[in-house]
Amino acid sequence: MREFTLFTDVNTDVHPAYAAKEGIVILPQYYFFEGDDVIYGDEILLDEETFYSRLDKGETARSSGVNPDRARRTFEEELKKGKDILAIICSSGLSMSYNTCYKVGEELMKEYPGSKIIVMDSLNESGGAGLMLYMARDMQKEGKSMEEIRDRIEAVKMNFQAMFIVDDLKYLVRGGRLSAFSGAFGTLLDIKPILHLEGGKILPLKKIRTRKRAINELLHIAKEMDPDPRYLYVVHTFNEPSAQELADRVENELGISVDRQYKLGIINNTIGAHTGPNALGLGFLARKGLDPAILGDDPDITE
Repeated sequence: MREFTLFTDVNTDVHPAYAAKEGIVILPQYYFFEGDDVIYGDEILLDEETFYSRLDKGETARSSGVNPDRARRTFEEELKKGKDILAIICSSGLSMSYNTCYKVGEELMKEYPGSKIIVMDSLNESGGAGLMLYMARDMQKEGKSMEEIRDRIEAVKMNFQAMFIVDDLKYLVRGGRLSAFSGAFGTLLDIKPILHLEGGKILPLKKIRTRKRAINELLHIAKEMDPDPRYLYVVHTFNEPSAQELADRVENELGISVDRQYKLGIINNTIGAHTGPNALGLGFLARKGLDPAILGDDPDITE
């Protein structure tokens, strides 16, 4: 069996320190502000404080997916080392990055006979997708082949959950990630919906009034779905105190220890352009399905 390298893109929010330690290659995606000639995400980066400050001031940020030339060059570097590639990419329903990487992989396999490139569509984002890389790396260290890893992740892919709360739905509506109707409804009633990834798309899971109640409900839903303690990730957009508090509650209420070094991280700015500041969420591998009985909406509840 040939050696192989794990690839992903920045929208899976694999912790950069973990990726560097484990040899996972992260492809950049890109973002820019309307009216600004600077494109960020690769050689040029923008710190989170400046990025969210500009959003707060009313600037509109846009995003774009993996650059085909960058993907080709980075894939090719591994092929020239005699290595194969297993890439797990963010949802094709929200980005063209999967299609880009898949096409590049098909082209390169023709140019490098004997090489193998597997590109998987996670149908997920942020921590929900990133945890697939953590599973893939665990299996790689056990000596599993690319095909074995692919088959295992495909078998449980829909059990990887990404659930999050945002302060203002306008960013998701503006970026085309949520319908204008849903966004207007939430804003009008000051609702803090719990959003999740389903079939590769962002959809409202439950409508809750007040952020405090939404966080309580997020934890309740997660507990009901019985997360695998090996695969849970706390994510946030430039609000680490809230993320640390959520991690504390995960440990106290769900009995799961949160790896603060590698599984508590900032949502990257490409996704942040759509979530806005103060987003907070959980990625986890559910061992139980979601009971529809707990999803009744009651937007009149207040605290």
